[in-house]
Amino acid sequence: MEEFQIKGIKTKTLKDIIYHNLKDIILNNNFPANDYITEQKLAKMLDVSRTPLREAMQDLVNEELIEFKPRKGYRVRSYTDKEVHQIFLLRKVIESEIIQPMFNNIDDAGITKLRKIVKQQAELAEEEDSYNFMLMDKEFHRQMFLIADYNVFLKSYDVFHNLTILIGSQAIRKKGRMEEVILEHNDIIAGLEKKDEEMVRNAIEHHLRRTKNMYTDVKKNKEDEG
Repeated sequence: MEEFQIKGIKTKTLKDIIYHNLKDIILNNNFPANDYITEQKLAKMLDVSRTPLREAMQDLVNEELIEFKPRKGYRVRSYTDKEVHQIFLLRKVIESEIIQPMFNNIDDAGITKLRKIVKQQAELAEEEDSYNFMLMDKEFHRQMFLIADYNVFLKSYDVFHNLTILIGSQAIRKKGRMEEVILEHNDIIAGLEKKDEEMVRNAIEHHLRRTKNMYTDVKKNKEDEG
């Protein structure tokens, strides 16, 4: 057997810790969206050195969650209506394509997992925990890809849904929206149980359309207020 050398697995670096903490802050709608924050100020607030912070921020810029402008700093990335349309269109395409593969693989265990996620969402809705509610929304849709066994699609979905969380973090706070999402997820589950392709397709499309429209409405209201 040919000899080879590999490095041992390391614990999380400071850069990784900063990255995950900031990502949670951004997706929880607690990072500056209108004004820029400098690297120096951010490092002081987080009590970390600037080098690992800069590396973590670059990863977040690459994921298009934040934007950077020289001599100004960082802020949450904003999206145009055209970009939002494309994000949801891509989600519609890839989620529609996994319907038949889900039917081929779905079993009682898969349905149980989906129902368990929706139950957790109902508990989070009662607590008005919109951030963790949206993380469970992501987990619901990820589970659909796992049932379909479409792992390449899942990787693409993870990117799109991070952006969906970012642009929808305020829309989900609108009164009644979390309860609507629960109903929409239950409609998807009901279609899967019946193996009714049209029912599942309509439920997915309705769910994505409502999410997109809610974001558009919130954005328009903010612009009108401004």
